Amino acid sequence: MIRTDRCETLAALYLRATQWKGDAPLFVDAHERIGGQAALDQSLRTASALGRLAPQGGAVAFLCGGSARHAVAWFGAVLAGRPACNLHTRETAAHLARTLDWLGATVLVYDEALQALAHAACGTARSAPALLCLGHDAQAALDFDAAQQQCAAHPVAQALPRPDDLAAIVLSSGSTGQPKGVMHSQRTLLEAAKAGQYAFAHITDQHAVAMLVQPSFAAWFIIGLPFVGARAKLVFAPRFEPEAFLSMVERERITLAPLVPTMWRMLFACDTARRDLSSLRLASIGGEPPAVEDIQRLDQRICRQMVSFYVSSEAGTGGGVHAWRHELLEQGKAAAAGYPGLGVDLKIIDPAGGFDDELPAGEVGEIAVSGPSLALGYWQDPETTAERFRCGWWRSGDLGRLDADGCLWVHGRIDNLINSGGIKVAGEEVERALLAHPDVAHCAVVGQPDARLGQRVEAYVVLHRPLSAAALEAFCRGPAGLAGFKVPKVFHLVDALPTGPTGKLQRRALRQTTPDGG
Repeated sequence: MIRTDRCETLAALYLRATQWKGDAPLFVDAHERIGGQAALDQSLRTASALGRLAPQGGAVAFLCGGSARHAVAWFGAVLAGRPACNLHTRETAAHLARTLDWLGATVLVYDEALQALAHAACGTARSAPALLCLGHDAQAALDFDAAQQQCAAHPVAQALPRPDDLAAIVLSSGSTGQPKGVMHSQRTLLEAAKAGQYAFAHITDQHAVAMLVQPSFAAWFIIGLPFVGARAKLVFAPRFEPEAFLSMVERERITLAPLVPTMWRMLFACDTARRDLSSLRLASIGGEPPAVEDIQRLDQRICRQMVSFYVSSEAGTGGGVHAWRHELLEQGKAAAAGYPGLGVDLKIIDPAGGFDDELPAGEVGEIAVSGPSLALGYWQDPETTAERFRCGWWRSGDLGRLDADGCLWVHGRIDNLINSGGIKVAGEEVERALLAHPDVAHCAVVGQPDARLGQRVEAYVVLHRPLSAAALEAFCRGPAGLAGFKVPKVFHLVDALPTGPTGKLQRRALRQTTPDGG
């Protein structure tokens, strides 16, 4: 076995976990089942290949969907001490070329199915990264199989990265403009992996997680790293499809289902009673605040043990806030984010003030987070880093409040705060009110330009059964208990809402889709 004296890096954790996993499946997808020892061998050989292609510290970009082979290659970069960055696979070649230049990427690793996009991006990128294909591509400097055959295992035990070395650059989920690159070190990713043992209620090597999120999103490492560290099984799928997901749970005996609220609502529309979901020991819900009805349906139809998350790219799993079943259902906090995890601290500050301008309990302000997996800052953006990170704290850009019990309630994004006639309305609050109606399946509330009010509140609603806009308005003013200024001025009854690759609602796609004046 390869021995390490200390486990101070993600690389060291991966070495230990894969060896003790042995031949049992660690990374699984529709095409491959890679055991722990095989995963380590493949990652070490990939690390050796990257050592040939990239200088020490040179960024390695990945243009890949979620798969067993991508996971092996990504950890190869971690072992080699080359910062890894997962790119958004839905971007244009021109945008990817700009991102490669911004990263200064020295290698691009890509799926065979994405080779045309990879070649087009590299063809216009000034950085001209070397190409490593995870399938077969005659134009690549190396492909995965050739790397395994030609490269001896990287002597990583004698050259482990240091704890403070840059390990990953996590791109923001926005697809317009220049993304932010959240920088994590070997140490902060190790802390994220360790924190998952609390966040996911003690993971063992007998557990299995459904990995439906694509690698370019922070949830990939937030969910994946704790399960790798615990020697559990990670099962990858290219996309979320409700019936396919239910089949995965049955076939692979999935124990953790981590989905965003939109995904859960799609599952609630399925006949789950005819499925064997007995392997599920924990259902998690995160990405955006859940509605009370989401929590109740999870409890009644999916799994009695559940956790709700408030996490981020910048704070990681070790900067997360969690609410467990007893808090969600028995303490009347079903729509709350919950309480800080181990070693995590929170405060609510004045959005227009500094880090020390803390607001008293009950007041709504900007959420600031401190924790052991807090990122180093933003790639090539010292100004934003200085604005958002200071003395171990990070300003989230989210609105929230702490109640008398110290429980965090999230009120939405500062940039989704609707200024209607000088009065601020949190779109997420109106969404939660609408979701309490039994005929509402999904909804989104945004501010649209208005000549008189500046912005008006508008709702986009997907229904289970036919319902009029007038009935929805009456519900908002009556049973939902919304103040008059919060009631949407326009209700759009739609068949579906725009979502991103992670299943999260994309409100910006709805803004300015209707003419001024309604």
